[in-house]
Amino acid sequence: MSVPGGAELELVLQQFLGHDNVTRRVAEKHLAKALKSPQSIPAFLDRIGTSPHAEVRQLAATLLRKKIGGLWSGLRNEDHVAVEQALLKSLQAESNRLVRLAVAHLISVVAKFTLPSKRWPELLPFLLQLLQAPEVSHREIAMTLIHALCDRIPTFMRQHLGPLVDVFLKGLSDPETIVRFATLRAVAPVVSLVEEDHELQHISRLLGPTVTVLQEAIERQGHVGQEDESSLELVLSVFEIFDDLAELPLSTVKQHLHGLIQAMLQIAANTQAHIAVRERAVSIIGSIAADNPKLLARLGLVDSVLQLILAVLVENYTADIFRGDSDPNGGAPADDEDDDDFDASGIQFASQLLDQLAGTLPNTVVLPPVLNFAQQQFSSGGTNGTTPATSSPATRRGAVLALSVVSAECRDPLREMVPQLLDLLLLAGSDSEVPVREAACVCLSRFVENLQPEILAHHGRILPVVFQCLDDPNEKLQQKACYMLDKLGEGMERDFVPYLEPVCTRLLALLGRSSTATQAYVVQSLGAIAAGVEELFKPYAPALLSLVQQVMSSEQPEHYILRARCTEIAGIIAGILGEEGFGVFEAELYQRAMHGLRLECSELREYTFGFLANLAQIHGKNWAGRLPETVPVVLHAIEQDDGQLRAAPSVFGKDSQGPDLKDEDEDQDQEGNGGNDNDDGDEEDEESGRPPILRVRTSDLDMKSAALHALGAFALMTEEHFWPYFEAAFESSLKLVQYFHSDVRSNAILSMRHQLTAAYHHSPGLPWSPGNPEVDTLHPDARKPVDFLVTLCLERMENDESKDVVAACCEALVGITRLMGPAAVHSHMNKLMDRLMTLLRQRAYCQTREDEEDQGLEDHPDHDQTLIDSVADLVDTLAKAYGAGFTLHMAAVMPELMRYLGPRRPTSDHVMAVGSFAEICIGMGPAVEPFAPRLMEVFVQGLSSKDAGVRSNACYGVGALCQQVPLIMAPHFPSLLHRLRPLLNREGGEGQGEDGEDGGQPANVVDNALACIARMIQANKDGCHLEQVLPVWLDRLPLRQDALEHMTVYRCLAFLLESASELLVGPHRVRVAQLLAHGATHHSTDGETKDYCAGLLRSLLLQQQQQQQQQQQQQQQQQQQQAGDATQLLSQALSGLSMEAQQALQLRLAA
Repeated sequence: MSVPGGAELELVLQQFLGHDNVTRRVAEKHLAKALKSPQSIPAFLDRIGTSPHAEVRQLAATLLRKKIGGLWSGLRNEDHVAVEQALLKSLQAESNRLVRLAVAHLISVVAKFTLPSKRWPELLPFLLQLLQAPEVSHREIAMTLIHALCDRIPTFMRQHLGPLVDVFLKGLSDPETIVRFATLRAVAPVVSLVEEDHELQHISRLLGPTVTVLQEAIERQGHVGQEDESSLELVLSVFEIFDDLAELPLSTVKQHLHGLIQAMLQIAANTQAHIAVRERAVSIIGSIAADNPKLLARLGLVDSVLQLILAVLVENYTADIFRGDSDPNGGAPADDEDDDDFDASGIQFASQLLDQLAGTLPNTVVLPPVLNFAQQQFSSGGTNGTTPATSSPATRRGAVLALSVVSAECRDPLREMVPQLLDLLLLAGSDSEVPVREAACVCLSRFVENLQPEILAHHGRILPVVFQCLDDPNEKLQQKACYMLDKLGEGMERDFVPYLEPVCTRLLALLGRSSTATQAYVVQSLGAIAAGVEELFKPYAPALLSLVQQVMSSEQPEHYILRARCTEIAGIIAGILGEEGFGVFEAELYQRAMHGLRLECSELREYTFGFLANLAQIHGKNWAGRLPETVPVVLHAIEQDDGQLRAAPSVFGKDSQGPDLKDEDEDQDQEGNGGNDNDDGDEEDEESGRPPILRVRTSDLDMKSAALHALGAFALMTEEHFWPYFEAAFESSLKLVQYFHSDVRSNAILSMRHQLTAAYHHSPGLPWSPGNPEVDTLHPDARKPVDFLVTLCLERMENDESKDVVAACCEALVGITRLMGPAAVHSHMNKLMDRLMTLLRQRAYCQTREDEEDQGLEDHPDHDQTLIDSVADLVDTLAKAYGAGFTLHMAAVMPELMRYLGPRRPTSDHVMAVGSFAEICIGMGPAVEPFAPRLMEVFVQGLSSKDAGVRSNACYGVGALCQQVPLIMAPHFPSLLHRLRPLLNREGGEGQGEDGEDGGQPANVVDNALACIARMIQANKDGCHLEQVLPVWLDRLPLRQDALEHMTVYRCLAFLLESASELLVGPHRVRVAQLLAHGATHHSTDGETKDYCAGLLRSLLLQQQQQQQQQQQQQQQQQQQQAGDATQLLSQALSGLSMEAQQALQLRLAA
């Protein structure tokens, strides 16, 4: 067919628009063939200008716009001029708005091939003429075409930035709304043209008028009948202006941010605006605050932002305000939901901004307004649970929510006011309104998570609220109560034991009668409790696993999340029961878990990988038999593409009509030289600057992280048996070190560290001992990957922007050093110490992504506690690996750590620094002597700290120092014992009031004080005044919480039995026997400690029997009385134990 023209082309275009599919396909083929020839252009231009049917004119313009890029170079210059003139004539004469838009789009494509090469000089004057026209339609289409030109040829339009701004200013003040809104849309891409300060001065003239018209658009969009998708899209697109402005790397930007933030505050506070609009306004404030953490304080806007946040938090929302937070279902949309649908509430984005501010501004700035607001809402409440009538339920709920949001970042000051906070929350927990009680449950959960250890001492006040909510018929309250139990189980661990039976009974009953959503909460909380109480959960395991097996058999999509949670708890119980105990359930659960990997649910795959990791941990090297089946599926998850590329929307939106033909103009260069047949709609248009959008669901990121963790666990447990998979695993993990999300990067580094275990054990090197390594103890086959990962960690520590990733690097280096000794890092030691010193000084890249001029606005320099704790842990590990060889490094490290003890530092810094110094003492041994005087000052000062964590670590440090340099410390023993004495008084009254002391101490403080005295006794028993100290010390034992110090205490008991005089130890022999019996049977002691205590008790009984025999020979007359002494001692030792414990101890003694 030749190129159709006139009536023939009109007919073909109408056939394409018809409803008959056969005719439509024939017409499409004719059009596609015709548009391969440049001779078709005049015919299409003729239809655009003369067809009586608007839909035909629009289709002709759309088709020509798609193909003209490939045809343009085939036209002569005079043909170019003819096309340009025809287009301008058609645009000016067209009466239909949709056709005008299509023609304008076509003109912008032709302009791309002409204007940059100084052709088509008539176009810009023509646009100015239209802008002056009395017709509203002309002014609107002119502004629309300017928008398209700025989007399509930004480099060219940047040359005319000044005149453009003048045009926009006139358009923004146009008397017609449609023109003002067209101008508003046109302004959006212009900010991206700015590269220099003088250009920013032009753009700044637009800010005020732009905000004015934007607020008009928001008001119109929010009216009844006016809320449509196109108007919302316009309003949201304008926010790109402010995003681009805030991100400009120009010095003069900041002078405009005050006005910008105030405008965003007004928009965000507008309750009539669409929730998506308000969210964008808040997100811009958050972005500015994130890039310049102290800017809000310098501009004096912190109070205004906080007032906005609190106002939004108390708005009345009917949706579950904690969706996606406490929800074990993740709050994520189903797989078939549209990712573009806006799903947020004011409470959600206001909470995010509040959390961000709490993390970047001083506690003294953020916390007081939040705390005062919360107290005001409940200050009139009575003890009977009433609340002030003037406070609405939404206000009370919002006040509690605000407290929960800041609890993580403001933990230090909040820990000091736990009793008062609990008074408020318990009042909220008894509120007459369900949403307020829900908020109280979630807030209590966050307090339990963030305000440890102080909050755990009040579990007796918290758990009744939990029971009350579990028994409430309201399902949301039941769910929030389960969430609270989840956090209590994690935090209380063994302290949860007294509540285990009533809680598990309630939860198992709820599991059998509740909805699928609530069952997921129940299973999640049972998992946390089981992980906390460990083997004490065994009685409940069979019944729970029976239910788990049923759920893991379901393939219904609505059960996927519950199945995921059941898979998770199956792994937790496997760890509790061990290889033998779990064996009866394992085969079936393993097969169901592996089958679950084939289902389309990221959460299910995530928890299945966790389940497999737990199985590897209980089987150890025996897991090697499962590696051929499990490693490939894990590697597949790590390597799979989890992103979806979506093209950014066009200036004109989607074409309403037109065949699916190649859009060849998008691939031309500016001069129109040649075509490109690439039809990939997701390719980036380099000139338009519209890149594809990467969308990745959070659940996919979590799954990838879980897969990396499982891979590392496989290697860690199976050691040399993992070697056949080492190279593939290491390479796959390495690819994710550059991943865009920090969680995945962190897990990739940690997984690679665990994978090194396979290389280390496959090629064993020489044994290592603490000190400067004289030879390389690593095998050459292990040396290469070790050096590679150490180098990689050092590079990430210097260049990664994420504090979490840098913390993971420190953790990886800790693991490498502990396993392989100092030789593993010795060749990198200079760089490593340089990185550590930079991090301690808070000058690393991840710590300094803010302006230097903002320094000094905080009470203390901003840093992430997790990062600095990881840095300190690495310093401690190096001290233990190098021993005396760490002396020179200690001289450099000590002043930096001392800075964290400053009075303006948070208590968490004090805890870290004191603990780190204590660990360094242990690691360096007697070589710590030069630093002992200064360290003793630190520890002694810490003993009287207001913070329990500091006091606990100070006790540990005093004991370590006495142990390592006893001669230096001997003169200070009396004063140290005097300072330790008050720290032996337990909370709850035990020991209080003796010798005039009062004030109980948390269990961790008492435990570390007792362990400190144990070290002092072993270091210098003669200087400890045992006749006074021993009765009190023995009376406060056993330890209640710090399981790591059990052996310290029991070794001291052994030392006393061997070295102290009979006159000193004899009166306490029964108490010592009771303590040893406790250590040999109690659930808090591990197997090694149990065996040690049983051996000591056996020796004590044997010693008693030997004394009896001596006495029998000397005093025949008293034989009968004395013969029963050993039996009596054993009876007294057993008197405080349960029957089961007595039987266990008898077996250990017999062994």
